[in-house]
Amino acid sequence: MNFFDELVIPASENHVLLIKYMLTISLLLFIPYISMLLGATFISTHFRKKGKNEKNNLYMRFAKDVIEKLTITKSAELALGTIPAISVFFAYAQLLYTAKTISIGMLALSVVMFIISFVFIYKYRNTFKLEGIMNAFKSISPKDALTGENENVQEIKEFEENNISTNSISGTTGKWMLLSAAYIFAGTMALASSPDKWADVGNILQVIFSWQTLFSFGALISLAGIITGGAIMFYFFSWDGGLKDMTEEYAALAKTVAGKVALGSGIMFPLMLIISYAYLPMESQSPTVFFYMVTVLILFLIAGNFIYSMFKNSDYNSATTVFILVFVLVLFNVIKDQAAFGNAVHKNTQEINKIAADEEKQVRSKTMQTTGVNVEEIFKQKCSACHKFDQKLVGPAYDQTVPKYNGDAQKLAEYIFNPQKIDPNFPPMPNQGLKKKEANAMAQWLIDQVSKKK
Repeated sequence: MNFFDELVIPASENHVLLIKYMLTISLLLFIPYISMLLGATFISTHFRKKGKNEKNNLYMRFAKDVIEKLTITKSAELALGTIPAISVFFAYAQLLYTAKTISIGMLALSVVMFIISFVFIYKYRNTFKLEGIMNAFKSISPKDALTGENENVQEIKEFEENNISTNSISGTTGKWMLLSAAYIFAGTMALASSPDKWADVGNILQVIFSWQTLFSFGALISLAGIITGGAIMFYFFSWDGGLKDMTEEYAALAKTVAGKVALGSGIMFPLMLIISYAYLPMESQSPTVFFYMVTVLILFLIAGNFIYSMFKNSDYNSATTVFILVFVLVLFNVIKDQAAFGNAVHKNTQEINKIAADEEKQVRSKTMQTTGVNVEEIFKQKCSACHKFDQKLVGPAYDQTVPKYNGDAQKLAEYIFNPQKIDPNFPPMPNQGLKKKEANAMAQWLIDQVSKKK
């Protein structure tokens, strides 16, 4: 058993279903968020550098607006980034319990890298706010107060230089850390859905230098471009009436960047999606997975048509429609990936369910041993005169009645404690005058005995 198996407990069948639902919801929050964050960080750092080199305030403002609008707030980073990432890790750890694969270790690494990248990117984001405060201070301060060689002026200059340095370092570190985390994350998802490779892939280099990882990452990056382009259109031109004080030149810049990013990524996306599907082993593929992939492609074509229309005709009224379509596209893509993953781990989840059932029986057995109730004595004195396990006497056989309770010891105990007439073919069972704990112990003992005889 590896280290990560120690962090989880084997899940029952109902718990596995709940984990799958939780995983889908977490990915539905996480994928769009990191996609926007990735696209926004690369676009912002690019235009920040370009604006400084060319001394172009339009580019500088665009760098600031993109990172502020698309990364939303720090609380959103926690709700849409950190918490879903940790939830995804624990869900995969549960579903891959006892599986001989490095997927969980790699997923843990990617989650740590994601969280570190979030810290750097939000530090980068905050430097724009500090820069805005400094510019506002300069605009209301007398010019002669900001010139000269006095101590206050030197402190202000040092603060500005530190802020510029922090902006550059944080932005660069954050975007490359985020890109690396996304690459490992994509490779982990691909490996987890390929059980035929679990035994052969034993180190991270085999995942990094893998065609399957490369194409899965390509699908993720192209999807990130579509999401980012759609988000720029939505937040800049539709949400709450769009950005204020936008000149025609600035609006044209935002439209051009959003259109090129979305359409350029859109060219790659269907190709990456189809190739990634082709790399799935046969045991992970199914008609359901294929149906969802086709649905994603259809949604992509519809969304792409709207994006092209917005880019060509400057029709910003469709920005909300595009944003919704892209979100639905992500939803079906996540469902597709999880359907393939579910197929891949089907045998593993059956093994997990069996381990969970065995452990539950052991717990029940230990509980019985600590009750201090002699159930065998109770059976001989109060039950055996009317009941046998394999044939009917006065009452029905236990191997016919006990399975009807589906292992629900509490429900069976309630009947034993206060019996009611159920089957008209047999006389009503008299109340045996058992205590609650005796009825509970008797119910569990009967369930265990019938289970052993199967």
